[in-house]
Formats: sequence, structure tokens, C-alpha cells
Amino acid sequence: MKVFVTGVAGQLGHDVMNELAKRGYEGVGSDIALSYSGVQDGSAVTIMPYVSLDITDAAAVEKTLLEIHPDVIVH
Repeated sequence: MKVFVTGVAGQLGHDVMNELAKRGYEGVGSDIALSYSGVQDGSAVTIMPYVSLDITDAAAVEKTLLEIHPDVIVH
């Protein structure tokens, strides 16, 4: 299952991505920064796929979701 997670630079998004990795799910993280800018603790989220995305830009959100085709979105 592919899960798209917004806000991965924050604590909750960071923890969700790490939990997905522990459970064997494919996680794709996003936030507004050009690259992952959350806690650099060496956990799974720091090396998982990342997409820079401004969630207030509806066209960019639609384009990203059509490209990624996630099964689940965690916002």
C-alpha cells in the first residue's frame, strides 16, 4: 500500500512516516521545503521518498496525486 503523508517536517508527519516504514508500507512524504527538512535523526523518514509541495496550491496537489497514485492520504 502506498501512503502519501503531508507535513513530514513536523513531529506527527515524521512519526507517521517512520511507523509506515516499520509496518512495511510504502510512504511518500511531502512538505513545503525543497527537500526533507525535518529532524535528521537517521530514521526511515530521512531517506524515504519526498515531494516538495505547497498544499495551498490546488493545481500542484492534483498534479502530484495523479503522478503518485497513493492508496491513502494522511494530512
